[in-house]
Amino acid sequence: MTRERQLWTWTLANALGLGVGFVAVLQVGMLIRFGLDTELHWNPTPYGRGVRDYAQSLVGLLAGGAVLGSAQAFVVRSRAVRVVPWILSTAAGFGLLVAVIWPLTALEIWGRIPGPVEPIAFTVGGGSLAAVLQYLSLRRQGIVASRWLALWIGGLVASLVPTGLMFILIEGPLGLSVSWPLEVFLSGFVVAALAALISGRAFMAALSSSRPDRNVNPATART
Repeated sequence: MTRERQLWTWTLANALGLGVGFVAVLQVGMLIRFGLDTELHWNPTPYGRGVRDYAQSLVGLLAGGAVLGSAQAFVVRSRAVRVVPWILSTAAGFGLLVAVIWPLTALEIWGRIPGPVEPIAFTVGGGSLAAVLQYLSLRRQGIVASRWLALWIGGLVASLVPTGLMFILIEGPLGLSVSWPLEVFLSGFVVAALAALISGRAFMAALSSSRPDRNVNPATART
């Protein structure tokens, strides 16, 4: 596979992974909260402050991170990167967001802050925390990807402007009505696609030039 094809494959994996993962964050939580009443699943509701509400946010975030990590694993599995630690690191990174969400919920701040706070927290916050843990996982395998980490986080932040402009264009001049699930998916898709494009070459270079852990056998790296 050529370097350019790898870049586009990595970009698509991230875009689909975060897009679907973003939906999973909310829908898994809704499943815990409302059960099989699917009509309520597609109506955004604020987080509560009970134990079940906290479990809802935690499990949803872990599920969303696992979806993103699994999508990325289709690419990294061929580069002598251990897949299971990679997926677990991604899920744990998103799970760490509860350290922000729970205190803000308890203080009745979360859900009342103006602007698209939740999409930014899930995409930029979750994506950054997951990347830090992914970076540490790679370090344990002898792969140094510091430049990728910096570019990925910078790409997540930089992607907020074009993503916002996209929705302004859709809802303004184009006059299109975007459903809530589609809006959630598009947010994750565009943010991750742009961040992956910005940082993808640095990521591929790190995997190619770094010396993998001697204990990592490419034939067994998938697990």
